[in-house]
Amino acid sequence: MTRTHNFKALFWPTFIELLFFMLMGTMDTLMLSNYSDYAVGAVGNSTTLINMFAVLLLIVANGVAVLVSQYLGAKKEHVAFRIIGNGLIVNFFVGLILSATIIASAPLILSLVNTENVLFAGSMDYLQVVGGSLLFVAVSNIATASLRSYNRAKYITYVVVVANILNIIGNFILIYGYLGFPSLGVLGAGISTLIVRIMMMITYLILLRKVIGVHLLKSRLYKDTTKQILKIGVPSALESWTYTLMQGVVLSMINRLGSDFTTARTYINTILTYIYIFSLAFASANAVMTGYYIGQKDYIKAHQESIKTAIRSFFIVFIMTLIVNLFSGSIMTLFTDNQTIVNTVRTVLWLAIILEFSRSLNLIFIQALRSAGDATFPLIMAVISMLGIAIPSAYVFGIVLGLGLFGIYMAYALDELIRAIFMVIRWQSRKWEAKSTYLENTH
Repeated sequence: MTRTHNFKALFWPTFIELLFFMLMGTMDTLMLSNYSDYAVGAVGNSTTLINMFAVLLLIVANGVAVLVSQYLGAKKEHVAFRIIGNGLIVNFFVGLILSATIIASAPLILSLVNTENVLFAGSMDYLQVVGGSLLFVAVSNIATASLRSYNRAKYITYVVVVANILNIIGNFILIYGYLGFPSLGVLGAGISTLIVRIMMMITYLILLRKVIGVHLLKSRLYKDTTKQILKIGVPSALESWTYTLMQGVVLSMINRLGSDFTTARTYINTILTYIYIFSLAFASANAVMTGYYIGQKDYIKAHQESIKTAIRSFFIVFIMTLIVNLFSGSIMTLFTDNQTIVNTVRTVLWLAIILEFSRSLNLIFIQALRSAGDATFPLIMAVISMLGIAIPSAYVFGIVLGLGLFGIYMAYALDELIRAIFMVIRWQSRKWEAKSTYLENTH
């Protein structure tokens, strides 16, 4: 398994998949911005809340991704098959529970984060419809994690490209009301997303059967396998959930600033995703490589590859951040002519130089640590930094000192930087090498 062939084979399909997945959200934002800035704010509001629930789906998906990579490296494909089938069953029920919870409690959730009246109805529509789609996302997450671990990420790319085209068509028809359909605005965007996610899930299940040989109907639930998945997945998902919990608390602060700032936050996050996807693609590709090398017990290679990936990611992220800032004025003309929103976005984006560099290091080393079975340390740091530093700092900088959205993003950057320093130290300590000994006892 040479680095050049396999890293590129993992990186590029993952990057293209992420790019088109992000484009799906951007097209929702762009098409809704022509409908109403407040429609954009409503979707951004709901998306943050949906993500708080969606990360719980990663409990099983992260565990499956790590274990399948390791067992393939250890030449135990029959165990990898068992893990995938087990993951599909468990995540189906997790997704079902989450979807039902969001649909039933949407009004309460929106009230808890101080959603403004002007955004409430649109947020409610999007939250219930897209939140209800988490059942289908749950199954898809296991399928995509498995395809990546088998070095079959190119198939995910094909699915996401087609899904984007279908989503744009669905948005065009349902947001604006063409081909005899009513103009549904935010609700239309939500329905389009729901339909596309159902179609994606069905396609992924077919790919699992045809490409890997895993059949959903032949899957079984094993107690020991489930415990193995959860041992890795629970700390990973709790770390992710801590992040989205922080986002939810800070969102309530932003909503207090006014709907213009809620909308500005949506545009900022939309733009930053196009830097974030480079980091995430590097991290995802490196995680599979790391898991495979650890399965082979080649710890030196696993350590070196992650360092190389971090250096490469740094240069790409730095260049992309500069480009985004230099062209931020032109970029914002695509979305809105509201000068309050435009000025806020352009000012905050300069913080992305620190924010995205730090986030890149976090993504790469946290996922590498997870692939090594060392998922508890990132969780501990997440709780300390996000809840103990990010939230209080966001309140002090953004609300008390009156720096608004700029102050809140200062707090985000501080959190990412502190955690990045500790993740690098942890990786260099090599303590993660002793975390995957359970492989020896599985047959």
